[in-house]
Amino acid sequence: MKMRAGLLVTGAACALVIGLGFASPVQAADTMPTKAMPAAEPLWWYEGFAEVGGRFDLNHPDKTTLGKFYEYRDLRPGVFGNFFVGAHRNGADPLDIELWGKNVGWDDQAFGLDFAKPGTYYLTLGWDETPHVFSKDAQTMYNGVGTNNLTLPTFLTPPTTAGTNATILANSHTIDLQYRRDTASAGARWTPTDNWDVSADYTHMHREGTQGLGAVSFSGTGGTRSTFELPRPVDDTTQNGNIKAEYAGSTPWNKPFNVALGGGISVYDNSDTSLTFQNPWNPVNGANRPLNNLYSLAPSNKAETVNVSGGVGLPFNSRYMGTFQYSKLQSDDATLPWTINPLVPAVTTITPSRDASTMLFNNVLHTDITSTLKSTLKYRYYNYDTNDDSPVVVQPTWYNNPDTNTTATKTAETRYPRNFTKQNADAELAWQTFKWLTLGASYDWERWNREFRNVAVTNENTGKVFADSKWGFSTLHASLQYGQRRYDQYINFDGANIDAYRMQDLANRDRTKGQVMWAVDVTRMITVTPNGGFLHDDYKTDIEFFTPGEIGLKKTNSWNVGIDGTLNVNRDLAFFASYNYEDGYRQVYENAATPMANVETTDRIHTFIFGTKITVIPAKLFLDANYTYMKSTSEWDLGCT
Repeated sequence: MKMRAGLLVTGAACALVIGLGFASPVQAADTMPTKAMPAAEPLWWYEGFAEVGGRFDLNHPDKTTLGKFYEYRDLRPGVFGNFFVGAHRNGADPLDIELWGKNVGWDDQAFGLDFAKPGTYYLTLGWDETPHVFSKDAQTMYNGVGTNNLTLPTFLTPPTTAGTNATILANSHTIDLQYRRDTASAGARWTPTDNWDVSADYTHMHREGTQGLGAVSFSGTGGTRSTFELPRPVDDTTQNGNIKAEYAGSTPWNKPFNVALGGGISVYDNSDTSLTFQNPWNPVNGANRPLNNLYSLAPSNKAETVNVSGGVGLPFNSRYMGTFQYSKLQSDDATLPWTINPLVPAVTTITPSRDASTMLFNNVLHTDITSTLKSTLKYRYYNYDTNDDSPVVVQPTWYNNPDTNTTATKTAETRYPRNFTKQNADAELAWQTFKWLTLGASYDWERWNREFRNVAVTNENTGKVFADSKWGFSTLHASLQYGQRRYDQYINFDGANIDAYRMQDLANRDRTKGQVMWAVDVTRMITVTPNGGFLHDDYKTDIEFFTPGEIGLKKTNSWNVGIDGTLNVNRDLAFFASYNYEDGYRQVYENAATPMANVETTDRIHTFIFGTKITVIPAKLFLDANYTYMKSTSEWDLGCT
């Protein structure tokens, strides 16, 4: 049941005109008609509505089984309501004030206040709650759910038996695995003149509850690996703030330009940066079977950003657009201890600051050479750099399995930061040969400069041609590209990989790629779109099974064909169907001691999709339903010597 009431109040002024006649009579032809004065526009006017509705269940479902149904909303039975109130002032000094609320009193409620003087300033305030429900019937033996210290009421005796399962059931209790987001927001905009636009916004989001976490420990006298699902605590705050000022004007050569300066800050604060839990199989602590285990959670961190962007019209029908952005990333949380097991020797680590910075410089120059020939030039520079390039060092003796003394390593372990610079340059020409046909070609260059990797520099050069065609009843898009990536030198940087091993993102590669799509309007209601493509990656390495042969991926080739069909019955109802076939081939080889392998795999995938889109209530309620069927086969050809 839903009730809705509306209120509209207006005010108007009217004038009373009294005329005095002369003593002498007046002829009918001399009578002047009197036109009523128009009603004055009301100074203030108001609007508003209130909605009240109710929800109830017909079959009394078990609420604990509806976690997915309630994932991002609160749909419990009861009374709910929405409201809106607005006040508006007309005239030379207009003003708009609006207050609204949604799902008032529930866990997904929201409120907002908008205050604006149109054309001058705007202020928006908001607050909302959003649940995130994972499960309403999760079972756990742990006490302390919601904190970062999980303890057990009893322990288990291996191996697993019916009695063990009975103990687990007897000591388990049901918990809600969920958290809630409370978000407060504020935004302001000021436009003092037609040229200036200044804006600022701020959000404060707090999350509180529990979430699942997969963990590993070691159990029993032999230190057997065990896995657990834990309810980890969620209690963190994220604050984001941004400010920007933009000016738009005209250049001395009578071309438009705009420039914007902005900055932002993001602060994440986690109340729980670690989680301690007990292993139910270890009632007594051992050197290789810890009772208490330590797991790290997300650290608190902060990011600050400043950016400048703009665009300017240039002579010769050109326009330049550019962006510069610099960000500083920080985290001051202390490093967690290697172990909390008192029977495991302490491990010494050297952990330098991992504060980092990023820099982005993006440029685009577009030129209309003629009315039918256009060019676009692009250059992008991105750099990621840590403030301290020193590696993290774990001093010997250290242990691969946390909180245990197993798998001792007698040599120091080092981990270097992944600093890099990536540059992209692109040049494109597009020629509209006919009104219905555009042909084009482009050249792309990509360069990676890496620190502390097996390859310092890679360069990739790619050429591409394309065609776009649109006439009466159909649209065609087709492209073909070929590229080569080459590295300068491959070295065994960290000792983790032998020189013959080729990393997929570093290896030499020749790539050929093609795509085509043709959308045909068979009738006003039916559109059919055949499509296809292929991708051939050839990693230019030596697969001979003798030194200095190389190890890794040699080839990955695939091609696909498909067809899509859409039936638009009307603006509110449509049906669609799709079929796609993909054939993929990979060759991986190993140059090692006998037996040496040359593995070739072929995957064939058939995908069918059927669906419908229905507009139940225009602009308010939509229904999408689809069904997907996929069948795949994989063939392996394993050759060994």
